Amino acid sequence: MVSGLNFLAVLDDNFFNEHIFETAEKLDGTAEIIWFRFKNYNNIHYKLNKIRKIVKKSILTLSSDYVLAEKYGFDGIHLNKNTIKDYNTFKPASSLITGYSSHSAAEIDNIKADYYTLSPIFDTPKPYNVNQLGIIDYDKTKKVFALGGINLENLEIIKKHFYGFAGIRVINDILS
Repeated sequence: MVSGLNFLAVLDDNFFNEHIFETAEKLDGTAEIIWFRFKNYNNIHYKLNKIRKIVKKSILTLSSDYVLAEKYGFDGIHLNKNTIKDYNTFKPASSLITGYSSHSAAEIDNIKADYYTLSPIFDTPKPYNVNQLGIIDYDKTKKVFALGGINLENLEIIKKHFYGFAGIRVINDILS
């Protein structure tokens, strides 16, 4: 790891499949934040209950569903442009921290959240074209985690410009 750089682990249910729980256990305490991201609700109650029991040291956030995040004792919620409207619904009555998936510095300036991911910084394998943002100098008083194409070789560059880094594929490099 790079000293002085914070890590947000993106645990994507589709990417890690049956290894998601062992990966969460290995990352607990290494990652400042573990963001559990899921796209389907198959066995979701079992998964949320189990991951909450595993993650004890890192901040645990859940994609989009603040009702489930509160029900299962998650520490926060991670929103995007399609779910940010929910922010005003739950935030006044909730102690959940809020993360936001941004794709420009302007979004970070205009959306109020406790932390942000900014992506894609570098090229990342997707089934569609991705326009990478490249390195953006951003005010380090905001927690902005660089996401997209992050690997062990480009962490030193990230360190100079962002609060930290986030990733899915880089997790395997970190654990090995």
